[in-house]
Amino acid sequence: MNDLKAVAKSFLLALMLTACGGDDPRYRSTEILERPPILATHKQAADELVIVEDDSIIPEKKHKKGLEDDVYLTSSKPPVINIKQPFDTAWNTISQALTQSEIKITDQVRDKGQYFVSYNPGTLIGMFSSLVTKQEKEVIYVLTVDKNGQETRVTVKKATPAEQSSALEKTAYDAEADDDADALLYKIFETMRDDLLTV
Repeated sequence: MNDLKAVAKSFLLALMLTACGGDDPRYRSTEILERPPILATHKQAADELVIVEDDSIIPEKKHKKGLEDDVYLTSSKPPVINIKQPFDTAWNTISQALTQSEIKITDQVRDKGQYFVSYNPGTLIGMFSSLVTKQEKEVIYVLTVDKNGQETRVTVKKATPAEQSSALEKTAYDAEADDDADALLYKIFETMRDDLLTV
């Protein structure tokens, strides 16, 4: 039964194709078809023809490392980092730089523009003493982020004992540690200037 239907469909298809394929000359000639209008054109002389070459270059979007000239360090005492970004963007940039530098953020207060970070510069004596005592002493520093016109200013200072004890357990902080705020600031600056991944 299915074979009979298939044969009938094939026969009807062949019949339709032969009916459409007649020898009538009206259907083979294109002379009577509508043609598009002919537009008048003005030809320029060959000496008037000016060829302009497009030598413009589309810049490729690249991922660059570091903020380069968008961040700079002042020579004042204590040194200050200035970032050519508004506060909100700079806050995120600093957070990214701290994470990328593997500096531990212990607390942050955005309303006051403060990051509390744990930083141990990793001196040879500090590494030896932490191996002997089996407990690494940490020092807490306060990064203060302020608006400075169109830029943002970053300063670093060693946290007071009260600030340190609130950020860490009392046995984990080192009250007698050297103040390495400048070293921390330079490390953050170098990361932002040279190594920070930006788009």
